[in-house]
Amino acid sequence: MDYATAWFYFSAFLLGMYLAFDGFDLGIGTLLFFVKDQKDRDVLVNTIAPVWDGNEVWFITWGAGIFAMWPALYAVLFSTFYLAIWLLAFLLIFRAVSFEFRNRNKELWDKLFALVSALIALVLGVVVGNLVQGIPIDAKGFHGSLLTLFRPFPLIVGLFVLFAVTWHGANWAVYKTTGKLQEQMRKHAFNFWLLTVIFLLLTVIGMKIWAPLRFERALTPLGLALTLIILIAGLLDGYLIKKGAEKLAFYISWLAFPLVVFLIYYTMYPYWVISTTDPNFKLSIYDLAASPLTLQAVLGVSVILAVIIMAYTLYVYRAFGGKVTEAEGYY
Repeated sequence: MDYATAWFYFSAFLLGMYLAFDGFDLGIGTLLFFVKDQKDRDVLVNTIAPVWDGNEVWFITWGAGIFAMWPALYAVLFSTFYLAIWLLAFLLIFRAVSFEFRNRNKELWDKLFALVSALIALVLGVVVGNLVQGIPIDAKGFHGSLLTLFRPFPLIVGLFVLFAVTWHGANWAVYKTTGKLQEQMRKHAFNFWLLTVIFLLLTVIGMKIWAPLRFERALTPLGLALTLIILIAGLLDGYLIKKGAEKLAFYISWLAFPLVVFLIYYTMYPYWVISTTDPNFKLSIYDLAASPLTLQAVLGVSVILAVIIMAYTLYVYRAFGGKVTEAEGYY
């Protein structure tokens, strides 16, 4: 395996870890829309209070890796997704602000935190959907606007990501809470699990219609095996939610994210960018990569950094393990 390919799949690992860990944070935020009792909202926020900011380190590491290893890709992405990327950056900043300021006016800031969390998941999915489908770009640049990015297939992917993180967040809430709140979250977990499965199937169908080049990769033996594993895991999770196996249900939804990300990366390989207006215009991981020496030198350091981040993350989760009550945490 060459270093460009190694970095490509290592970035898949980093993004998968971000969605696995911070995904349930976004889900908890979105679930605040559905919880009326203030004490229950406090409990939900307390389940992520010690870990939410640390979870974002995976996203920062992923973004830094993309910038360092594929600097030309950054130029393409910013010319294409300029407003979308700035919108995402604003949402991430405002999410932190709303979290820290919620003790000033919980009713207001909880709604804003919920809105921002949902929009982050949606926009992330829309950006990924555009990379999968392809964008109206050629040698002269991007031909479109912000609204161009919100086409049917990217919107389907965006809603899939939104429902998936909300399902994941509900599984986390069931795992971390007790009593009536836990039962309420179990119902949400099943409902959003069902929506996630539906939109996963719609994403696969949409890929066949709007992204045939990517769909062909999904039909290879490895692509089909990954798809089958994801579907089985998803269906199993619905059964576990109904049976009350809260811990295993959360672990399966956690594992689903890196598997889905790896499958998406696999279908995209080796092209980061494909054009919907010029079939001959494609930008591969080799076209956009940094020098081989840079790829080789930074990979080992980045793997060590990822191991350190994982060790710290697991330590924090161990330190703050167990059920959460309204008397715990800060808010």
